[in-house]
Amino acid sequence: MPQTKIIATVGPASDRKEIISGMMDRGLSCVRINTAHVESGYIAKISSLTFSLNREKGKHVAVMVDLKGPELRTSSFPGGKKSIQAGKIFRLVPEPESNNDIGINYPGILSSLKPGDAVRMSDGRVSFSVTGKGKDSVEITASDDAEIRDRSRINIPGRVIDLGTLTDRDRQFLKEGIDSQVDYFALSFVQSKENVQSLQNAIMELGGTQGIISKIETKSGYSNIEEISAVSDVIMVARGDLGVELPLTEVGLAQKNIIYHSHRRGKPTIVATQMLESMVLSDSPTRAEVSDATNAILDNTDALMLSEETAMGKFPVEAVKYLSEISEYVESQRKEFPEPEEFIGNRVAYSIAVASKVISRDSSAEGIIAFTRTGNTARMISAVRPSVPVYGVVSSEEIARKLSLYRGITPVYMPAGDEKIIDVNTMTRNFQKAMGIRRGLRYVVTSGAPYFLFGGTNDVRVLTMGNYLGVGHTNGISAEGKLAIDKGKPGEILLVAGSDQIPDSPEAYRGIICCSGVSSSMREKLRNSGTALLANTELFSKLSGGEDIFMDGYTGLIVS
Repeated sequence: MPQTKIIATVGPASDRKEIISGMMDRGLSCVRINTAHVESGYIAKISSLTFSLNREKGKHVAVMVDLKGPELRTSSFPGGKKSIQAGKIFRLVPEPESNNDIGINYPGILSSLKPGDAVRMSDGRVSFSVTGKGKDSVEITASDDAEIRDRSRINIPGRVIDLGTLTDRDRQFLKEGIDSQVDYFALSFVQSKENVQSLQNAIMELGGTQGIISKIETKSGYSNIEEISAVSDVIMVARGDLGVELPLTEVGLAQKNIIYHSHRRGKPTIVATQMLESMVLSDSPTRAEVSDATNAILDNTDALMLSEETAMGKFPVEAVKYLSEISEYVESQRKEFPEPEEFIGNRVAYSIAVASKVISRDSSAEGIIAFTRTGNTARMISAVRPSVPVYGVVSSEEIARKLSLYRGITPVYMPAGDEKIIDVNTMTRNFQKAMGIRRGLRYVVTSGAPYFLFGGTNDVRVLTMGNYLGVGHTNGISAEGKLAIDKGKPGEILLVAGSDQIPDSPEAYRGIICCSGVSSSMREKLRNSGTALLANTELFSKLSGGEDIFMDGYTGLIVS
């Protein structure tokens, strides 16, 4: 599976077990529910279905509920539409009184508009400028010949419009989502950190612990990305409305800037809107769409999101498959992705994450194992973009699902009963058994110590997979074979109490384990012959000979 995570919106084309199952099999990380198009009960239905499939498949696919939020819209028009002529003056009013009037559903915002402000309608296709103000109205002059329909969206780029954070409908879906134990709520039209904090308070009042995804889709939200990313769990580059609020020529650079500033705080990012839009009708994406997805990955995003492609498209499973294949190819060609240039946040956690990345590279480790209580350790390691697999080991299925949005993280759930085990070596052996990892492979392990009892990462070490029998000072050479005590046959690994018991021809053995010190001349002799050595070895248990063991030339560990 790719390191880049994939989010798919469910809808009429995909909200069935066989379709969601197929998308999971092809790399799906998170299911998105867009509340703009659903009724009460839908969140509970999709959450139950997703969690049931998780149990069947041993996966941890997350569920995101996208809250619509308050929207600025026009009133309805006679015949369902209104003709607009360039240069003609119209009035924005609470209630239309003449043919030149356009009603607005939040008339309180009229007082905040000023001459020169841009007003855009119908998803940005029709532009106006504010040219005058009345007592309870605003005059706007049309820039285009066009037609707008009932309840068309209104955007006012660059102006902070306070419509509140949640509608009554949003609050109903918020409660249903919390009751259904979804993992994330996405908040639309975030303009400031206060919007995020308002949702946080609403979630806490209902007893929820869900993460918040802030959708950056307004000019003010883009301008305030620093403060918004500081209080959010995830940032979404919502390119649809952002492309209405900003000139289209600026959207590409805005995407890069949002990812950059979020990454500085170690916050995951999602790139959304029109990712593979042609696949609503076509069974394959266009070349431009493939290039767009590729560049989003190269921009260092954590996740890519599909909307209409999977909600109402003809090929939802194929759309997920293509994103997965694109991601895997890009990641195979670029092994190294940049860590934050100037990290802002917990420097201790960040330093340990960087150390884990460096040690995994220098020790030729197979991967990084992050034992984490809250998921923050895994998030920080994800942010520094190690090239090896990272396993986020948690004792909560909820946290495991939240990790599904972090780039490069494979969530591993270990039951709550293991929380009483505070020895990292024991936890690592349990992880090895659960994952079926071969003995002798090397991993970097990070954790808080004691494990699961306190928050905060303060421990990083290199461990060799297996049952730990002992540890010694290594000469840098590894060996694997049958253990012999005091005397053995050529090709075996010989265990002796003191250096005086090392035979005259030690190079005949694959390895020598000595419980005392070894002279520099003997060390050199063994190193030159390619024979592994562990000196000053401490044994953890009594060995009787005949055991099949592995000596790690990097960690000095003996494992069986």
